[in-house]
Formats: sequence, structure tokens, C-alpha cells
Amino acid sequence: MTVYKAISADSHVNEPARMFVDRVPQRFKDRAPRIIELDNGGEAWQMEDMDSPTPFGSAAVHHRATKRYDRAGYKARFGELKDGLQKGVRFSDILPGSFDPKARVQEQIEDNLDGEFFYNNPGVWAAIKSARDKELIYHCFRAYNDWMAEFCSYDPTRLFPIGIIPNTGIDDAISELKRCLIDLDMKGVALESYPNGSGTDPSPEDDRFWAIAEEIGKPVSLHLSIRIPANAIAVHSKGNVTDLKKAYAAGSFQTVCQKLILNGTFDRFPNLKFVGAEVQSGWVPFFIERFDATYRQLGRDRGIKLDLMPSEYFQRNIYTTFITDLVALKNRYAIGVDRMMWMCDFPHSVSNWPIDVELAHDQLNRCDVPAAEWERLMWRTVADLYQIPYELPVHAADAPLLAAAE
Repeated sequence: MTVYKAISADSHVNEPARMFVDRVPQRFKDRAPRIIELDNGGEAWQMEDMDSPTPFGSAAVHHRATKRYDRAGYKARFGELKDGLQKGVRFSDILPGSFDPKARVQEQIEDNLDGEFFYNNPGVWAAIKSARDKELIYHCFRAYNDWMAEFCSYDPTRLFPIGIIPNTGIDDAISELKRCLIDLDMKGVALESYPNGSGTDPSPEDDRFWAIAEEIGKPVSLHLSIRIPANAIAVHSKGNVTDLKKAYAAGSFQTVCQKLILNGTFDRFPNLKFVGAEVQSGWVPFFIERFDATYRQLGRDRGIKLDLMPSEYFQRNIYTTFITDLVALKNRYAIGVDRMMWMCDFPHSVSNWPIDVELAHDQLNRCDVPAAEWERLMWRTVADLYQIPYELPVHAADAPLLAAAE
């Protein structure tokens, strides 16, 4: 037995080509998201109510990586974006661990990584959420959660599932919350909207959701933003970065945290744990300093009365994740060493596979992080938060993979 050394608090999958078609009820099979052929020889997702297909974007490392880290070649492949469609990218071009758990374990070992918490593909789900048929949307969420539970069951000591909560109303959100955390025994869930289904504002009915999450005792996450445009790849390729930034900001983790704090969510549910996935951490000291100052100056005039200062909710209820963030590491005591969790984001374009862990160690060394804090940032806080035993069994099946990685 050995303890963990590196656990990514936020990694990703690319949903398998037939995941929705094979898992939604029969009456939805002809309308479920599916992979289609593109004229350029590539493949893309066809979604209901979307005028154009959703291609594989920077959410997929679509090259066969080697042990040599080739950043120039890596960037060149992702430079093939044109008019929102990549040239000829197919499932066979994507690293297979995106959807095959056996391959994912091997990719982890190549990266010197002991485990990962898995989130969905944001581009796919932005498109699904934009469909008009709420029942179809709901069953797509259920299909994903079932598949995610099965994916991680291949090796529960390395593969950790995060379910996703549908944006189809509070009753559906509560139903899937219970199913994910109790029936499927997932480690946590991630929001794709506020629990009531809104992409803009919380509602008093959300308290039903928060109460159950707090009672079960597992974290709720938000990955980047609940306002990712359905056609984000096409918008980005055409240079409309400003429009994308405005959309992201309206539903960003910072914005959602601010709204939840000011409406008293964390006063009513003091044991609720809220995680920001892929949000970085360096912004936290300035954000909470200004938040506190604004609350002191304007809170009473606006009729807002909180039990604690905004910064204290960050210290008690809120966690952030970081990839490469020297600003955060240098200011880790202002943020809280036990509030930060390292992540690699593999296989997204900002990941550094197969040297994610190597680069993480480099930044910790550069910031003179002592051993105890090193462990907490790299794996111990995420293990505590998600109730993962510290001891990592080495399975006989891993032996040839370990040998190949050496």
C-alpha cells in the first residue's frame, strides 16, 4: 500500500460517440445527440435545435502524444480551427483515455498521476442545454451520469466521478442529485445552472436542493461558468472573444459565489461545500478584499445582513482549483492552503500531459512550498473533501503499465 502523490481535482472526458443514443429512452433515440461525418473528413456532434454541428474543440487533445513534450506541435494542431470547424478531427485522433477507462489509467501512469475527478465536455453540454425539449435534455443528463458511474467503476481508486445536474427545473435537479450521490455513489455533482434551472439567478426554491446536498455531505461544483454559449467554438473562431467573455462572466464561479453569499445560502447551509473547477486561485485575495469592503460600505443600505463577512465564507465553504498559478501559490496563506486544489485539466488544451505532475512540482518548488503544504495542494485536500482514503492500492493489473512508464 502507498499513499497518493498527485490527484487532479478537475479533469475531463469526451463523451463516447454512442453514449446518448444507446442510453436515452427509445422514444428519444432518433433525436439524441450523435456523431456525424463532416465534409472535411472529421466528425462532430449533431445536437437538436442547433443549426450547425458541434466539432471537437480544445476540449480534446486530438493528437497522439508521446513521452517527449512537444508544445510547438501541440499548439500547431490546435491552430487548425477555421470557421468554427476543425479540419478532419475524428474520435480515432483523440487520446483514447477520453472515453476508455482502461486507456485512461495508462495515461494517468504516463503522467505520474494517481487519480482524477472527472467533469464533462463543456461544449457538448452548452449545446444540449439549449434544446427546447426539457424532457430530452433531462434524459441526456441521466445518460451521462449512468455512463460516468460505469466509466469510473473500472478502477474506483483512480477514477472519481462527478455527476452533472440538469437545468430543467428544481424537481429534476433534486431527483438527479439524490440519484448521483446516493444511488450511483458519485463523489460530488456539478451545476449546469442554478438548481431552479435559471442561468442567471438563484431562487428561494433552490434551498430544497442545497438542504439535501448539505445533508448528504458531498460537494457541489461549478466548472468555469453556467453561461457557456452553445456555439462557443464558432464564436471564438470568428474572433468574437468579447462576446464570449461577457457570456462567461454572467455565469462565472465568482458571480455565482457572490450571489449565493449575498442571498444567505451559506448562512442557511453552513456545512455546504462549493467548489470552483478550473477557475484558478490567484484572484481570490483581491476579490474577497473588495467584496468585504463593498459589503461594509453598502450592505446595510441595501438591506443585506450576513452572519459572516464574505471572505469568511470563502474560508469555510468555498474551494478553488488551479493548474499553473504562481500568483496563488505565492499568496496561498491569504487564500488558505486548504482551500486550493491542484488540477491538470487533461485532456483539454491547457493541460500539459504527459508532464502535468512534473510542471506542478516545478511551480511548487519555485514558490518554496514546504512538504506538508505540497501534499495538501497536490492531493490531501481533495482526498479529504471527497472522502477518499489516503492509501492507494497498487493493483496487479497496473504492474505492466508502471513498467512501461518508467
